[in-house]
Amino acid sequence: MILFVLPVSTSIFMVHFFSAESIQHIPIGIVHYDHSKLSEHLEYSLSANPVIDIKTQCVNFSECERGIRRGEIQAFIVIPYQFEKRVLRYETPVVPIYSNGQYYLTNMFVLKEIRSVFSTIGSNLFTRHIKEPIKTEIHSVGNTTGNYQGYLGLGLVTAIFHLSAILIAVYVFSFPLRDRKTKEYIDAAGGSRMILWFASVVPLILISWFSMLAIYTYTHRFLAPLTLNEFIMVGAGQLAMVLACTGAGISFVGITGNMRMATSVAGVIGGPAFAFAGQTFPIIAMPFFVRCFAFLLPLTHLLKLQSQMILGDVGLIPSWDSLVILLGMGLFWHLLGGRFMFMRWKKWNHD
Repeated sequence: MILFVLPVSTSIFMVHFFSAESIQHIPIGIVHYDHSKLSEHLEYSLSANPVIDIKTQCVNFSECERGIRRGEIQAFIVIPYQFEKRVLRYETPVVPIYSNGQYYLTNMFVLKEIRSVFSTIGSNLFTRHIKEPIKTEIHSVGNTTGNYQGYLGLGLVTAIFHLSAILIAVYVFSFPLRDRKTKEYIDAAGGSRMILWFASVVPLILISWFSMLAIYTYTHRFLAPLTLNEFIMVGAGQLAMVLACTGAGISFVGITGNMRMATSVAGVIGGPAFAFAGQTFPIIAMPFFVRCFAFLLPLTHLLKLQSQMILGDVGLIPSWDSLVILLGMGLFWHLLGGRFMFMRWKKWNHD
């Protein structure tokens, strides 16, 4: 399994994952301050582009900005006042484009297509002697400096603890099985498997959580400071992710009953998780079955929650969705892992 099946199957899976088709239907918004034929033609041309999906027409700038902060759209365009008149006067108006500053690859695709549409429309106007009759100006929401160190750093820190929580749970719960010390551990817990469970799980979760909070706080210094509500929400999400990951690691041990196999499963699932979590390669461009796999990863939902907090005070409702999913994952994996581990402890205790 480790020598041939796992590396071959994982490699094939990764190759198909990265061979996904070009990104399509990236949601964007548009703000019309100029209701002219040229602005309508521009919107029609953008709608005809397969990469771009005009999801909303905002009444004003603030509405579209809130859409980015909530994760509803990836970018938005502001058609300035007197846009058509200024083009016909050869004044070369500037059209601002605002994008989500955290996702570089997705931004690259959407901005490239928007600029392509603008260039095509500009070349068809009666302004042949002007090289660029319509200019675009790029702005980032949530990453005004254009520095991705903090964003990718936070994502990688989270991915490291995501994998660490799974692996350490595998080690802690498979160690007694490997060294045939299950009876000794149960006796030390007063013969109670429930006490042994809590004595193993609680310190593991608390140490992992506090370590993650400390490193996250250190890494977050690259970005704007969090408010108290944002910090509490991120901390709750990290605790829920640790719960889900430790529960998954315990389940792998309970199902396989073997440290080596459980560690291999944890490595195969947790190792490449960052590539599937949407922080670098957009989830919307992944094949359907890969999107399903990404949804099952606790890392995906915590990164989404952290991204919403980094963008600003977006309210608790969008973030609660990710938190509830993580808590549900934690409950499911711990119930599953507890069921299998209690069965194995009972069997090994009698043996």
